[in-house]
Order: sequence, then C-alpha cells, then structure tokens
Amino acid sequence: MGNTAILKGLKAGLPIMASYTALGLACGIVLFDAGFSVMSIFLMSLLVYAGAAQFLAGSMVVLGASVPSIILMVFFLNLRHILMAASISKHVKNKSVGFLALFGHTLSDESFGINYSNFQKDNWTVNDAIVTNFFNYSVWAVSTALGGVIGSQFIINTQIMNYALIAMFICMMVMQFVSKTYIITAVISIVLSVFFTLLLKHNIALVIATLLASMIGYYIEVNSKRTGVRSND
Repeated sequence: MGNTAILKGLKAGLPIMASYTALGLACGIVLFDAGFSVMSIFLMSLLVYAGAAQFLAGSMVVLGASVPSIILMVFFLNLRHILMAASISKHVKNKSVGFLALFGHTLSDESFGINYSNFQKDNWTVNDAIVTNFFNYSVWAVSTALGGVIGSQFIINTQIMNYALIAMFICMMVMQFVSKTYIITAVISIVLSVFFTLLLKHNIALVIATLLASMIGYYIEVNSKRTGVRSND
C-alpha cells in the first residue's frame, strides 16, 4: 500500500470524518450520561463500531433494559452490514483472511456509500477503500472517547446532533441515486420504514423495512436486466 492509496483514501473520507467527529463527540457524551466510562466508550467504538447501535445501547441502558435485550437489538440493527458486505464483496478478492476481517469490521454505512460509489470508477482499488474505512473508524473511536471526556466535565444539550445524523444519512442516500432502480428502492424503503414503525412501534421495523426494500430492489434490477436482454433478442 503506497502513499497514493493513503492520500486517495484520506481525501475520499474527509467529509465522513468531519461528520464522525461531531457525531462521535455527541455519542460519547450520550454514553457517558448513560453511565459508561470513557474507557468503555472507547472500547465499545473499537469493538462494535456502529453509531446508531451505540446511541441505541445508551438509550436502552438509561431505560433500564437488560443486557441480553441490548445485545439482541444491536444484533438486529446491524444486520444490514451483512447486506453491505455482500454487495461490496465482489470488489474484495484474493485477499488474506486478516485483510477481509479488518475490511469487514471497519465497514460502516458511510464508508460503504463512499466505497460503493467509487468502485464504479476504474481508479478506485481495495487498498484505497480500506484506507477510507480505517481513517473513518479511527476518527469515530477517538471522537467518542473525547465525547466521554467532555461529558464528564460539562453538561451539553445534544439534540442538534439528531438533525445532523439525519442530514448525513440523507446525503449518503442521495449519493446512491445512480439509476431509477435505486431511487425506487429508496422510496420503497422510506414507505416501509414508516409503515412498520407505526405498526410495530419498535426499532426492529427498520431492519424489516431494509431487508424487504433490498429484496424488492434486487428483484426490480434483475427483472429489468432480463427484460433488456429479451428486447435485444
């Protein structure tokens, strides 16, 4: 891995690192207020590395949820990582098990969005991708720990971060609008998320909506390719 890959990966990840700094600080403050120590916040970021799941875990601890229920909810919330890893796996070939483990562990929603978009270009390599992953991962872990330190010293209102989190995910979603299929899938995902949230009144609704929308999007794309092949015959 040369300097070119490091510079390319760093440049691509800068917008995400900026947002991770703000969100990580907020997450660290929330987790500290929930009773986590600074060291446990740092270790959680290194081992779990899932912003939404870490926010959720903090909220569930405050509500007095049991450890098994927290683990179960974090598991279901992070199931989407299986889909992301499967989608990007074709670009990560002939690598060692250690490399694949590191790549998979440092893959987040935002890193996936950047890498998936750039892999459509000819000049983006798996080395560039893992550099982006690693820088984002490092910034998140350090930022949450600093947030814990700040939370131990000051009382800060983090409500504004809720809007920043939503804005970041909307930005990442728009970056994926490369065809009508992606736009349709996004609309279906939004509709299903609202529907199942109102129906179930539980965070599992987001997981169900994600899986269903992904399957529908896959079916639409496969069907459109078949239709295109038939029309050319």
